[in-house]
Amino acid sequence: MSQFGAEMILVGVDGSTPSRAAVRWSVHRATSTGEDVVIVHVIDDEWGVVSSRLLHEVRVEAEALIAVEATFARSINPRVAVTTELREGNPMWELTAAAEGADLVAVGTHKTGFVRGRVFGSRSLLLAGSSPAPVAIIPESGARASAGVVVGVNDSAASRGAVSFGADEAHRSGEELVLVGAWSAPETAGTETSEVRRRHAALVKSRIEGVLLDARRQAESAYGDLVVRARQVNRPAAETLVDAAASATLLVIGSSRREGAPTLLGSVAHDVLVNLAAPTIVVHATGARRGARPEESITSDRSTERTPR
Repeated sequence: MSQFGAEMILVGVDGSTPSRAAVRWSVHRATSTGEDVVIVHVIDDEWGVVSSRLLHEVRVEAEALIAVEATFARSINPRVAVTTELREGNPMWELTAAAEGADLVAVGTHKTGFVRGRVFGSRSLLLAGSSPAPVAIIPESGARASAGVVVGVNDSAASRGAVSFGADEAHRSGEELVLVGAWSAPETAGTETSEVRRRHAALVKSRIEGVLLDARRQAESAYGDLVVRARQVNRPAAETLVDAAASATLLVIGSSRREGAPTLLGSVAHDVLVNLAAPTIVVHATGARRGARPEESITSDRSTERTPR
């Protein structure tokens, strides 16, 4: 059994086409895992400034929306248990709170993640940083040929969690597991010789080779019959993962929580999520701080901009 369990997928919906894609993806996954699907819609708390009559109308519309999504989910596979939950408040705070009891949280997003007016646009990045459970972000995309579960690998604890999750997914689905490590030579002072720069590059390359070897051993020790491939690429990590995901069924990446900024995504995770090429799951380090209340900043460790509403 997976270390993450297999009981419930929480799906956030807002009536958009991408959130419908998240419902579809979640039901297909639940068909093979036996998980229940809980569809959640959050009435944005900005409605609290309007009259009680209008708020009542909004609630009626929200109840109709979530009923339609539940009917759609059940039409995909009537054997999957589907329930609904309606909440009021800040959508990402409420989904983060609801995620405490989930094994996986799924939301849809437009490919770039920055489309104003959508509940699960850039806010999906905030959820990915703050959720106590792994978060699946599902892009709106058409049918395409795909194969393999790709995992981004580095030397962090979050990466080891991602390898475990990816191995579980590959084994469950009968897919090949592809471990990808990206590296680039560190910038050096202009006075350093080409030989020194070459040695620096060789050290970085050797380090990622060791990390990939450890990750491969980790995956193969969990599932002896798993087909595992390892790739190292001399390119920026985010570009490498986005390209690798283009032909994959799933991309799994780790994102470490940090003291003082537990809801921040690292720059690589941020860049991958705003350029989604495939369903992508963000996994945090085992034992990292869970359930932190998301603050109003935050999409990456290099930005202090507010998340657009």
